[in-house]
Amino acid sequence: MSVNTLSACEKSTIKNKSLTMLLLTSLVLTIGNKVYEIVLPLMMYHLTSSPIAMTTMRTAELLPNFLFGVFIGVLVDRVNKKKWVLTMTAIQAVLLFIMAFLFKTENTTMYLYYMIGFLLMTFNYGYFNAQVSITKLSVPTSQLTSANAKFNMIETMVSVMGPALSGLMFIFSDISNGILFSGIAYMVCVVLLSQIQLSSEPLKPKEKFVNELEDGWKAFIGNEILWKVTIFIIFINCSMIVVSTTVIFFAMDELKLSSSMLAIVLSFSGIGGGLGSLYVSKLRMKYGIGAVLGFSFLLSALAYLLLFSFPNVPILCLSLFVNGMSICFYVVTSYTIRHEQTPSHLIGRIAGITGTLYRVCMPIAMYFAGPAMVKWGSEAIFLTAAAWNIIIFLVYKWSTIWGLK
Repeated sequence: MSVNTLSACEKSTIKNKSLTMLLLTSLVLTIGNKVYEIVLPLMMYHLTSSPIAMTTMRTAELLPNFLFGVFIGVLVDRVNKKKWVLTMTAIQAVLLFIMAFLFKTENTTMYLYYMIGFLLMTFNYGYFNAQVSITKLSVPTSQLTSANAKFNMIETMVSVMGPALSGLMFIFSDISNGILFSGIAYMVCVVLLSQIQLSSEPLKPKEKFVNELEDGWKAFIGNEILWKVTIFIIFINCSMIVVSTTVIFFAMDELKLSSSMLAIVLSFSGIGGGLGSLYVSKLRMKYGIGAVLGFSFLLSALAYLLLFSFPNVPILCLSLFVNGMSICFYVVTSYTIRHEQTPSHLIGRIAGITGTLYRVCMPIAMYFAGPAMVKWGSEAIFLTAAAWNIIIFLVYKWSTIWGLK
C-alpha cells in the first residue's frame, strides 16, 4: 500500500462520524472510570476508617467479572450492540448518582455501597466487552487498524494520567463530587453513543448458548500461549490489586496524608506510566514482548520492596513512579498478546473467558488482605507482595512465554 493511500485512509478514518463518537466516548468514559477508581476507596476510608471496608468494596467490584464474564462474552455476540451499550452506560450513570447521594447524606449503610459497586462493575464489564464489536460494525474493515491505534492511544493516555486528573478533582472539590463527575461523564457518553451508526450485523445461524460458550473455551485451551500467559496473570493480579488498595490506606492512615496530598502523590504513578508508554514499543522490539511482560513483574516487586523498606512520603512517590511504569508495561504487553492470539470472531468470548480467569483469585486475595492489614500492618502486605512477584518472575523466566517476540 502506498504512502498516499495510507494518508487517505487516515483522513477518511478521522472523518468517520461514528468513529469520532466512539473515540470521544472512549475518552470521556475512561476519564470517568479513572476518577471513580481513585475516589471510591477514599470514600470507604472516610466512612469507616477501616481497611476491611475498603477491601470488601474492592471484592464486591471484582466479583461480577468472575461470576458473569464468560456469559457476558457470549451475550454480546447475540444482542443489538448499540442498544446494549446505551443501556449499560445509562444504568451506570444512575448508580453513580445514587452512590454520591448516599455519601452526601452521610448514609453509612455499607451494604448499599457494596451492592452499588457490584452492579457498577457488572454493567461496566458489559459495556467494554461490546466495545470491540461496535468498533468493527461502525468502521470499514480497511480502517480498523487506524481506528484501533487511536483507541489504544486514548486508553494509554488516560490510564497513565488518571491519578493526576483525580488530583485536580480533590484539590478543587470534596470527595463525593468525584463520583458525581463520573456520573455526568457517563451521561455525556449516552448522548455520544446515541449518535453512532452501525452497519448491519451479519446474520448467523442460531446456535445454543452452551455451544457458543464451548467454542470459546476450545479456542482458549487450544492456544498454548494464551492460556500460559493467563495463568501468570492470574497470580500477578493478586499482588497488584492488594497493593493498590493497601497503598491508599497506608498513605492516609499511617503517613497521615490529606486527600489532596494523596492525589498529588498518586500522580507519580501516572508520570511513571507515561514514561513507560514511551519505551514499551522500543523494549518489545529489542527484547521481545514476553521478556517485557516478565520484567514488569520484577519492576513491581522493586516498588513493593521500597514501600516496605522506607515507609515515608518521598519513597512512596518513587515507589508509585516505578510501579506506574511497571503497570504500563504489564497492561500493554498482556493485552497485546491476547489480541494478537485471538481470532476476531472469537474476541468477545475470549475476552470474557480471560477476563474471568484474570480475576479468579483477586476476590480471595482482597478478602484476606483486610484482616492481614489490621493484624500485621501495611508493611507486611508490601513484603509479601514483593516476594510473591519475585517467585512468579523466576518461574516465568524459565517458561516458553519469556522468548515470545
